[in-house]
Amino acid sequence: MLLTRFIVVFLSIYAAHLIKPAIGKINSKNNAIIDDIVEYKDFKKLLRTKTNVLVLYTSNVKQSADHIKVFKETAGIVKGTGTMVLMDCSNADKKKLCKKLKVNPDPVTLKHYKDGDYHKDYDRKMAVSSMVNFMRDPAGDLPWEEDPAGKDVIHFGDYASFLKHLKKDMRPMLVMFYVPWCGFCKRLKPDYSKAATELKAEGYVLAGMDVERQENALARRAYNITGFPTIIYFENGKLKQIYEGDNNKDGIVSFMRDPTSVLIKKPKDADWSADTNSEIVHLTKQSFEPALKDEKSVLVMFYAPWCGHCKRMKPEYEKAAVDMKQKNIPGVLAALDATKESAIAEQYGVKGYPTVKYFVNGQFKFDVNVRDADKIVEFMKDPKEPPPPPPPEKNWEEEEDTEVVFLKDDNFSTTLKRKKHALVMFYAPWCGHCKSTKPEFNAAAKALKDDSRLILAAVDCTRETAVCSQHEVRGYPTFKYFSYLKTKQEYNGGRKREDFIAFMNKANESAVPKSKSAEQHEEL
Repeated sequence: MLLTRFIVVFLSIYAAHLIKPAIGKINSKNNAIIDDIVEYKDFKKLLRTKTNVLVLYTSNVKQSADHIKVFKETAGIVKGTGTMVLMDCSNADKKKLCKKLKVNPDPVTLKHYKDGDYHKDYDRKMAVSSMVNFMRDPAGDLPWEEDPAGKDVIHFGDYASFLKHLKKDMRPMLVMFYVPWCGFCKRLKPDYSKAATELKAEGYVLAGMDVERQENALARRAYNITGFPTIIYFENGKLKQIYEGDNNKDGIVSFMRDPTSVLIKKPKDADWSADTNSEIVHLTKQSFEPALKDEKSVLVMFYAPWCGHCKRMKPEYEKAAVDMKQKNIPGVLAALDATKESAIAEQYGVKGYPTVKYFVNGQFKFDVNVRDADKIVEFMKDPKEPPPPPPPEKNWEEEEDTEVVFLKDDNFSTTLKRKKHALVMFYAPWCGHCKSTKPEFNAAAKALKDDSRLILAAVDCTRETAVCSQHEVRGYPTFKYFSYLKTKQEYNGGRKREDFIAFMNKANESAVPKSKSAEQHEEL
C-alpha cells in the first residue's frame, strides 16, 4: 500500500514537471510580454528578428511590481510596433544570461535594443504614456509633454479633449499647434514654457497640441493649419485671433496680459458682412430663422474669417450671386461667420470651414460640395442632393494584384538588410500624387518581381510613424533607395513604370544611379 502511494506521488510530481514548461510557453504566447528567454543564443536571435526591443531586467520581482505593471500595460498597447521582454535575473535559469549580458539591476534596469544592437538605457518616466511614446519613436527627442521645463504648459493628447476643455475653461488661453520635427517649434518651446510658468499664477493658460498625431488631424482642418507653429488665442472658449507677436517669452507674456497691445503684423481682413456692395445675405443668430423660413432655395456658407479655403471661395461665391441676379435664377446665397455664431454652427454640425448647406423654407436638406462660381450657379438652377460618396478605397496592401512589399515599423530594417537594391515609396492613403503614382509603382514591381536581389516596397506613413520619422519623410510621396540598408539616397526621378524599372536595372548593373529632377509631392 505504501509503495503504491509513493508511486502515485512520484508520477504526479513528474507529470507536473513535464507540463509546467508547456504552460509557460502557452502563457507567453497569449501575453504581450516575452518572459521565457533563458539562453544567450535565443536572446541574440530575438534581436536579429525584432528591430525595436525594450528589456526590463529585475533582481527582485516583488520590489519591481509597480515597474512590471507599467511594463505589461505598455506591452499591450505597443504590440506590433515594439517588443517587450521581462528578464528576472533572480531566477536561477536566467542569472547566467544576465551575467553574460553584463546587467546587474538594482532592482530594475531597462535597456533598449534597436536593429539587433544595444541602443540606450530607457531614460524616461516610468509611466505608460512615456513608455508608449518612447517605443513609438525610440530615437526621437523627448516629447514636450514629458519635459520638466514644460510642466506648466497644458498638453492636449487629442482634439476631443481640447474641445472639452474649451467648453469648461473660460480663461484666456494661447494654444501652440506644432509638429515634433519643426525647427521653429523646437526653438520656441523653451520660451513658451517659461512664459507658461510666469503667467500661471495670473490665471492665463498656455497650451500645446502635436498636430502630427492622427488623432489631432481634425484640429488642422478646423483651424486651417498649414504652417508651424500656428499659435491661436482663445477667450471664453472662443477663437479670438491668430498670435503674430514676437516668438519669445517677453512677447508672449506681454500679449497675454494685454492682447490689444501687440501690433498685428498682417493687415486685418475687412469684415465681409460690412461690405455694402455684396449680394450675399449675411446671417446672424437673430436673423437666421426669419431670413430662411420663407425662402424656397437657400445656400448657406458657414465660414471663419481666418480660413484660407474660405478666403479663396469668397470671390467665387460673390460672383455666383451676381450671376444669379443677372440671369434671374431663383434662390439666395447666404453666409454665416461660424466663429461669431458658434451656436448655429454647432446646431448644424459644422466641423470645418467652409461648410456649405442647402435649405428649403428654413429646413436643412443636405450638404453641398461646390466652391467655384459656375458650379454654384449650376447647382442653384436645379438643386439636387448629390449622390452618396463612393465606398472607401481598399488599403493598398489589401489589393490582390500587387508585387509591392509593404513594410512596417517592426520589419523595415530586417527586410531591407537582406536586399541589395530596394526602392521604397513613403506614402499617405489620402495623398493625390500617391494615388496617381500607385499603379505605375505596381506595374514596375510586377515587371521586376523575378529578380530576388531587389524589391519595390511601400510604407504607409499615417500608420508607421516611427520609421517615417526616422527617415525624415516630410512630404508624400517620398522615394528613397537602399542597399542592404547601409547605402541610402533620395530618388527624385520620374514617376512612370519605365522610370522605376530603368533606375532599378541600372542599380543592378553598376553603381547606384543618379535620379532625374523631382516631381510634385504633397506636404505634410
